[in-house]
Amino acid sequence: MKIAVTASNNNGYESKVNEHFGRSPFFAIVDTEKEEIDLVKNPAAKASGGAGVQAAQLISDQGVEALLSGSVGPKAYSALTSGNIKMYSTKDETVRKAVESFENNDLSQLTSPNGTPRK
Repeated sequence: MKIAVTASNNNGYESKVNEHFGRSPFFAIVDTEKEEIDLVKNPAAKASGGAGVQAAQLISDQGVEALLSGSVGPKAYSALTSGNIKMYSTKDETVRKAVESFENNDLSQLTSPNGTPRK
């Protein structure tokens, strides 16, 4: 399974989890079966608008099935739902801890947006 985790920096599994989905500087794409991680720069992070929708397309193109993030805004939530990507709220500090929490079923699945658009 491929999981995307919002990341503030490019430091592998020790990357800090970013609280905001669309404006996250990076996404850690974790393949849980191969135990591989790839950090992908989010070009939408500094977009003037539509960052969440653009970021949703980016991770969808990576074959992601689940997203771990602090918050997801309404437009991003809709785009991710359309792409059949399940979303989970995490308050973990690092990508490693967030993935461990996900694998231990300790994260709550989002059933509605939990963030507001950032400008």
